Amino acid sequence: MFKSKKKKSNYYFDAFPVLAHFSVECGEMILNFMENFEHEKLVEFKTAVHEIEHKADEHKHEVTNKLLTEFMTPIDREDIFELLKLIDEVTDAIEEISLKLYLYDYKELPVNTIEFMKVTLECVKETENCLRNFNEYLNYKTYHPLVNKVVHLEEESDAIYIENTHNLYLKESDALKIHKAETIYTLLEEVSDRCREVCRFVQNIAFKNI
Repeated sequence: MFKSKKKKSNYYFDAFPVLAHFSVECGEMILNFMENFEHEKLVEFKTAVHEIEHKADEHKHEVTNKLLTEFMTPIDREDIFELLKLIDEVTDAIEEISLKLYLYDYKELPVNTIEFMKVTLECVKETENCLRNFNEYLNYKTYHPLVNKVVHLEEESDAIYIENTHNLYLKESDALKIHKAETIYTLLEEVSDRCREVCRFVQNIAFKNI
């Protein structure tokens, strides 16, 4: 059983949700673009999302540089570094959606893409919430429900991916449309997978510090 002891906030605990919020910003921008889809704005859209991702990289480097010079850290130095990397990978996975929309020159969105993106964004937001409450990671009763929200959303994302892809091959015969749709479905599901990895790693940190 986890300890009920509450850890005080500190620079790294505060930095994790800041980094995660860049993922939320990217996700919100992508959902807004999908809901108001305009092919002519793909370049502008892709560039705007990349700017957010670049800011996330800068923040990660700033925290990493501090970590390299820190004498004592609240949890293992290696765990902080790994968690920073996992959070950054969520943002990278979201940016990949905007990049593929541009690279494959989508003229329209595949069926159910917007609904899928809403679930994906909710998963990203709940991951940010887990990290915002990182100082409670040893309090099982408080923290476990936060992680469970992400797990359930990741499972919902898996189910949506399976159903969408299955229906795609049943109803669509155009090979290019199938490729484009499956690409987007896969990328959306990948974001939720990355979110779950973040929360699993936080659980691992908790077990190490029992």
